[in-house]
Amino acid sequence: MNRRDKWSSPTPAKLEADIAYFDARLSLLRDKPTSCYQEAQIKAYRELEALLTKRLSRLSGQGPLLPDELLGQIAVEELPDQAAADS
Repeated sequence: MNRRDKWSSPTPAKLEADIAYFDARLSLLRDKPTSCYQEAQIKAYRELEALLTKRLSRLSGQGPLLPDELLGQIAVEELPDQAAADS
């Protein structure tokens, strides 16, 4: 099995484990973030958790199917530069 095959066909158990990981990471950051790095982490973890949850629901037959070219795409939101925001 090549690397692409391994990544393209996750099992429900692996997805559930990944969702639990991101949930745990978010719980560690539950207080107000103290840096823009932590804010970015929270946004990334929430987005990844949502994507994995959607994928899990599709695998279990409960969610809509997406075209393959859309699977795994993450939209990146630019954060304002802190130095520019302060001036």
